[in-house]
Amino acid sequence: MAYPETWEDDQRLMEFFHRPDQGIWASGNLRNRPNGVTWWYMYFYSAGGFPFDDDMNPTLNTPAGNYAVETYLNLKKVSHPEAPGWGTPQMIPRIAGGKIFACQYWDGAIGLNENPKKSKTAGKYQYGVVPGSDFSGKRIHRSISSPIAAILVNRYSKNKERAAYMAMWWATSKNSTRIVGDNVNTFHDPWHVDHFKSDYVYQTYKAGLPAINKCLQVAAPPIYLTGLLEFQDQLAKNLSEAYVGQRKAKDVLPETEKAWRKIVRKIGRKKLKAELASYKAVFPTVNVPS
Repeated sequence: MAYPETWEDDQRLMEFFHRPDQGIWASGNLRNRPNGVTWWYMYFYSAGGFPFDDDMNPTLNTPAGNYAVETYLNLKKVSHPEAPGWGTPQMIPRIAGGKIFACQYWDGAIGLNENPKKSKTAGKYQYGVVPGSDFSGKRIHRSISSPIAAILVNRYSKNKERAAYMAMWWATSKNSTRIVGDNVNTFHDPWHVDHFKSDYVYQTYKAGLPAINKCLQVAAPPIYLTGLLEFQDQLAKNLSEAYVGQRKAKDVLPETEKAWRKIVRKIGRKKLKAELASYKAVFPTVNVPS
């Protein structure tokens, strides 16, 4: 059995190892409204898609977009019936408990998986780069950096400067390594170049650490524009409705594009066009990580 190189490989393996009669639903991927869209991004980007043209017209209803919808919905065959209502609190115990076959998930979960005091699956999972797609005519892998998170300082704080220095202190190589490598308070993902050289961090993530490094090489953002949550919620709404049978699959992208045009008008096309270069600039330049 080879590690899945494409989304099609991933689907075939999950269908083969789907064992609901034994309490194992093959997929550990989320399909709820708040989180499921994260997977759609990976399918879409790896198929060569990008959500807007240079004039900020939505470009979802394309071959790449429909490929992503089909891939997204196809996983229902190997997902738990309650997956549309599940988030991380429900899925992570299933992953660590060996109740799934495979998933693409936030890499902090590896720290839990590999902790024998907390997990039944320590040493049993194989880790690697997320599957890619040949849909565009070339192999493209795209992991996803989502949600976009940051340390924020309240503008009304009397200690803004101190808070800013605290954030900078947390982000130093030495201090962030201690946070990231903590095998009790997991879910602080490795990101600094020194994290991947640290034996302390390796002891938490084990074989998953090189896989995280590869996924970072091909990590793409969600919609890196003003209005991210509005754009994303409309897409998530339509995807989730199609997943549970309340909307036809063919209507997901046209309806999403219609909603997105309204959002563009509300925010301002000129403003968004000015931001588009930044969105494109944070995309990886590597398609297949080394």
